[in-house]
Amino acid sequence: MIPFFLYPIAALLALLSVLALAVIYIFRSQFKRYPVSSLMLWRFAMQPRVGGSKRERLQLPLIFFIELAALAMLGLAAGGPVSKLAAHSRPLIIILDDSYSMRAVLETGTPQEQARAFLRELLQTQRSPSTRIILAGKEPRITSEPIHTHSDLEYQLQRWQCNAPRAAIEEAIGLANAIGRGRANILVVTDHAPRDPKNLSDNVRWHAFGSPSINLGFSKATRSNCGDQDKCMLEIFNGSSTSQKTRLTIYAGSNTISSTSIELGPGKYHRVVFDIPASIPLVRAELAPDALADDNVVNLLPPLRKRVRVLIALTNSSLASFIDHALESTGLRATTSENPDLVIHQSPSFPVSKTTWTIRIIQPDTPIPYIGPYIIDPTHPLTEGLSLHGVIWAAQPTTNLTSEIPVILAGNVPLLSTYTDLFGRQRITLNFDPTLSTLQNTPNWPILFWNILHWRASYLPGPTENNVPLGSEVLINTAGEPIIVTYPDKSTKIFQSQTGQFSLETTIPGVYTVVIGQTTNQLAVNLLAPDESDLTQTQIGRWGKWSNGTDTLFTEASLVWVVGLLTLILLLAHLILVVTGKGVR
Repeated sequence: MIPFFLYPIAALLALLSVLALAVIYIFRSQFKRYPVSSLMLWRFAMQPRVGGSKRERLQLPLIFFIELAALAMLGLAAGGPVSKLAAHSRPLIIILDDSYSMRAVLETGTPQEQARAFLRELLQTQRSPSTRIILAGKEPRITSEPIHTHSDLEYQLQRWQCNAPRAAIEEAIGLANAIGRGRANILVVTDHAPRDPKNLSDNVRWHAFGSPSINLGFSKATRSNCGDQDKCMLEIFNGSSTSQKTRLTIYAGSNTISSTSIELGPGKYHRVVFDIPASIPLVRAELAPDALADDNVVNLLPPLRKRVRVLIALTNSSLASFIDHALESTGLRATTSENPDLVIHQSPSFPVSKTTWTIRIIQPDTPIPYIGPYIIDPTHPLTEGLSLHGVIWAAQPTTNLTSEIPVILAGNVPLLSTYTDLFGRQRITLNFDPTLSTLQNTPNWPILFWNILHWRASYLPGPTENNVPLGSEVLINTAGEPIIVTYPDKSTKIFQSQTGQFSLETTIPGVYTVVIGQTTNQLAVNLLAPDESDLTQTQIGRWGKWSNGTDTLFTEASLVWVVGLLTLILLLAHLILVVTGKGVR
């Protein structure tokens, strides 16, 4: 098929060829036939002129009409003729609300159960050449295979668990239009009405199976480190259209800490703040049962208190004492230095394991004290909270190596620099002499070492946080060992991770167990989604319809091959007439 912009040129050429053929035959000279015995008495024989300028009576042979038809066919084929063919029906794409509100317990059953029954009946009565399902959770997700049989539908419905903290339905509709190329019928199955029912597309139908219900749930839950005590904060939301009462019960392990009655107005929030000993491994809070069970429970684990094993391998006892006191003041130093995570040394090289960070302290023989101005990288984790105004820092006047990144400089002299080696370990260089410095006598000294230990602790194996809302992706540090995750439903998965960080998707609420090598960690995931706890906007109803123009899908079929076949037949007939001499005159 030729490009669209060449269609007028092809049509013009076809018309001109037809006119040229007609002119040739119309002005062709005609002669009567005279039979003679011999041409020997003729002086010479002249070839008759085939063409002429005088118009004679039109006597067109059959071959002319064949040639004319062939040229017309070629011109038609150049235009790329097509024909519209009606398919049986349009493809169907079903968007399922995968959020937790679909699990609300109603008098007629959960919206999820009602939707499943509706889909089974729909697909029995309405056949589609292709049916696909998109799960509208935190992000829209296409299920694996199209649905062709009843068993395919049941398999897909079993995967519809409604565990997401929100439903990205608008994004799912956009995805459905993209994969259906705007020609598929779209069915949205949810528990609430569309934002603007009047502006639904012609190919979208919206079915809701919800109903306003009484529901209260947790909207926030935190547990923070406050020394020997942990401070817990709980926020409760009333997702009902009327004032409601509930009972808040807080457990520490199997012991009940408190049980209080709370009354909330419609759409109101209530906060509860309390302290608890840091030694309590798990705090559990529960609300009285209502329409949605999953937002009535939160679990809070102690905040991460990672400790860094530090080995001080310094030959200068005075410098070692300064550093030891600074490390003790941070509260991040482990009680043991066996298998150290961080080694502080003075030698140019020090043998360490593949996961151990190092701090090399350069103590010059002839130090020069600097009083500023200091150039500090404010984005680096080692400089958080540092203020070197008025501080004397004695160091060796040298420039940094090309592989090191300066963090603090005095002019062009690096005082603190870092380097990442091939194993991902940090090599920190501290250019410092305590004899002529005042840095170790200021708050900047313990702040600097707190930053160092905190930075190192953030890369220790295990989760980077342990109390997260449902749907979050938790970063887990690993040194390449397999990660064994046990989910709240007791299922277990093994993940093979490369050296660095692994991102774990939290798909269901509860307490997870994460095992990395010899280390076991726990992770608490809670449903904290006020929009899902709010059941005042849920309702039952149907909006939109598939217009008559979209019930049947028309496809275009090319007719070039038909025209080409007819042209070949005409050319074959032309050849036969020329060879046999019939139809020429």
